Amino acid sequence: MALTKVIGSGLGAIPAISGANLTGLTDSQLPAGSIIQVKEGRLTSQFSTTSTSFTNTGLSLDITPTDNNNKILLTANFSFYHANAFAIATILRGSTNIGHSSAGLAQLHAGGGSQGSSASMHILDNPQTASEISYYCHMLVQSGTGYFNINTTPAILTAMEVVV
Repeated sequence: MALTKVIGSGLGAIPAISGANLTGLTDSQLPAGSIIQVKEGRLTSQFSTTSTSFTNTGLSLDITPTDNNNKILLTANFSFYHANAFAIATILRGSTNIGHSSAGLAQLHAGGGSQGSSASMHILDNPQTASEISYYCHMLVQSGTGYFNINTTPAILTAMEVVV
């Protein structure tokens, strides 16, 4: 290992650091696109429905944005199963569907047989609030019975606050 020798009077005195100098960064000091908080919701039980209207699957989370201008990036990963029809999933902010009103954010079509698959949904939400927000995963079926989170593999909903 090489050694370095400082010649002359040295580097000088290192100033003392006080706790007052160790403050957190504010949103305005972070570049746009920075992730400043992450929340996660998990569902470990299987959900089934025969509803042709969006129904709460039980996968949800709450997040409180630090600034009403920031956005929330949502991702959901889950398993889906249905026989002989469509199953559709979406994400709601409170009671507002932030996906497509009828097509949702994820679809599974089992034409002519049973179909199971892993699925994911992603959306960048602009809630325009600094109050607590609840997000929910909902699903519907065209007919018959659809399943969300088959085999109880954990379904995960993640919310990330993004600085604008």
